[in-house]
Amino acid sequence: MTHRIYTTLIIVLLNTLSFARDNYQIKPTHPRLFIEDVHELADRCDGPLAGDYRVVKQRADNAVKAGRIRYLSNPWSIPEDLMNCGIAYLVEREKGNDAQQYADVIVKQWGDGSIISNPKGSHFGYHAIAYDWIFNALTKQQRIQFGNALGTWLRYFTNEPRILLKWGHWEYNQTWGPIHLNVMNCRDALTQKLLIALAIKGEGTKYEADAGTFLDSWDKRVPAECVPAFNKMGGVWSESYGHGSYGPVTVIPYAFATWRSATGIDLFKQLKPWGFPVESPRWIAYTMMPHNNRTAWIDDGNGSKPAAFARAAPMLRDGLSQWFSDRGRDWLRERWQRVACYDPSIKPTGPDTLPLGYLFPSAGHVYMRSAWNDPNATWAFFGCGPQFAGHSRDDEGHFLICKRGALVSRQGGQGHNDDDYYAGGSLIYNIVTIFDPNEKFRRSRNNENDGGLLRHVYEGGPFPRERGHIVAFEHNADYTYAAADITKGYNEKKAREVTRQFLYLRGKREFFVVFDRVEATKADFARHFFLHVPTEPKRREDCLGTPKRRIQRLGNPLTWLSFPEADGDKNVLSHGVSRMFLHTLLPEKAQIVIRGDPGKEAWGHPLEKTAQYNHTAKNRLKPPVCPWRIEVADPGNSSRSLFLHVFEITDDHVHQPADVKFIAPAGVDIAGLWQVRFNPTDPLGGKVGDKPLTTTVKTEKQYNKS
Repeated sequence: MTHRIYTTLIIVLLNTLSFARDNYQIKPTHPRLFIEDVHELADRCDGPLAGDYRVVKQRADNAVKAGRIRYLSNPWSIPEDLMNCGIAYLVEREKGNDAQQYADVIVKQWGDGSIISNPKGSHFGYHAIAYDWIFNALTKQQRIQFGNALGTWLRYFTNEPRILLKWGHWEYNQTWGPIHLNVMNCRDALTQKLLIALAIKGEGTKYEADAGTFLDSWDKRVPAECVPAFNKMGGVWSESYGHGSYGPVTVIPYAFATWRSATGIDLFKQLKPWGFPVESPRWIAYTMMPHNNRTAWIDDGNGSKPAAFARAAPMLRDGLSQWFSDRGRDWLRERWQRVACYDPSIKPTGPDTLPLGYLFPSAGHVYMRSAWNDPNATWAFFGCGPQFAGHSRDDEGHFLICKRGALVSRQGGQGHNDDDYYAGGSLIYNIVTIFDPNEKFRRSRNNENDGGLLRHVYEGGPFPRERGHIVAFEHNADYTYAAADITKGYNEKKAREVTRQFLYLRGKREFFVVFDRVEATKADFARHFFLHVPTEPKRREDCLGTPKRRIQRLGNPLTWLSFPEADGDKNVLSHGVSRMFLHTLLPEKAQIVIRGDPGKEAWGHPLEKTAQYNHTAKNRLKPPVCPWRIEVADPGNSSRSLFLHVFEITDDHVHQPADVKFIAPAGVDIAGLWQVRFNPTDPLGGKVGDKPLTTTVKTEKQYNKS
């Protein structure tokens, strides 16, 4: 890309025409935001991105015809036509065509500039992009008038035009701003302020000094503080794809990309391969469930398609991000990001180049699957990691399994921590509990004793806060294994040890083996294993066969079917349903209770007297649909419990479970195919056949391979 190289050289050489300190130079001409070379932009729009530009121009033409920019009156929207008209102006001007009409419709909408500066609601980030792109169409008076309107935001939220992190930290979504780049759920607004400062710097507004101060602050603090923080956090956003998709997975790449286009400084390249957002495309790929290509309900994830990342994907400039950008045309209305930033010289690389098992070590997220590019594939998640931000749920040790739909999910609904304290607790997850009848949880006025993890959600820092961590990870063609120490996630007054080992055994017959070691400080503190499933679990003699012919009783594992629509998408990609068998091997004489059905979808802990009712809420019946719960209690009189479960996945027509035999003290023989033994006491680990399970975390190879 000779024009891009030439532009970069111009930026570096023309120090006397730049507005900056010695260590960064701002491109002296417009556009500065996202677009590095207008001539190349026009060439792409006549070449490989002609289809995308055709969509952008048609929408810009519609805006001109209507004489207005849609969605500006809706503060929660993305005013896409601001960018459509801005790009159409740049491209058509470069081609020598009538371009002024696209700028005029924006200027008409801006009027006296009050729509830009309105503190009660302004898409001030998107207005900055449009200002930069139609800059050459504006009169000198308009440049100053609208530039002054933009400049009012540089002190908003913070009272100073510099990065203060006054309301949060680097890993907090509201530090950067929401996806609509408006004032709601926004604090420091780093992305919007960067866009504004770069757009108005050197243009004679009364906020010239403020713009310079903010850019100096960005140049000083982001490489020195933010980049190391993002390397530490890793590619999984601290508040999951829920709050992440509301802003950070989109607007942080926006900020880094526009810093690159305006100064030539590439913050993406300053990050480690595992830093945010460089590792984000891998995270998004792994969290997409095969049966519907939606992101999983992890942490406060919202089960959405990865559209939010697809917006930013053209800016990351790697093969996997290119693939997401291409797929994003099916998920997104917007095309302006592709037209402005997509580099067609980079070959898209699909997720099928990634390993089938992967650990994101900073977040403590482990993903595993049977195949890529197969909607009927098996997929699982297991997680245990620190808390990087206040929205992070208290779900350490939680796991999910799906094949042709959810098989192991989380308790249903979309409860919000502000008004649904049951959903804000840890009982909705697949965890073990230690019940101290005298334990009090944060927000105790509405928060009953659920026996689970300490309640840190919505609690302030300092961050990161230790809640548990992955202590071992191993992936090979036969299995993926992870071990977690979750002890610090529980109140130290009740828990001496809580560990979980999670093993996925691949093959024509697939199994998951989950082994928990739980030791309470007192034998009186009862221990339970909780599991949430989307369809009614039954004992084999209750559910198999027909009224005319009942299958012979052979053992007594629980069994249930997958629910492809549980995650909220009726147009699933998989075919049919799968069956799961659950074999409980430990504790001995385990007491198993099946709880659920209408009226009992969200029952409290069975030992908490005040919680024996269904915890209804307005969003309880929304996806993920998961109205059934399996409770496994240890009836022993010791303070220590071992839980050993084997999950078997088969097709729905298979009614005969595998022959699963317990091997004392903590092992299992599965149909003669696998022998697995776990250490009942320290250290964590064991064997699969004759091969020892790893006791360490070694992740360097996965980054080299990826």
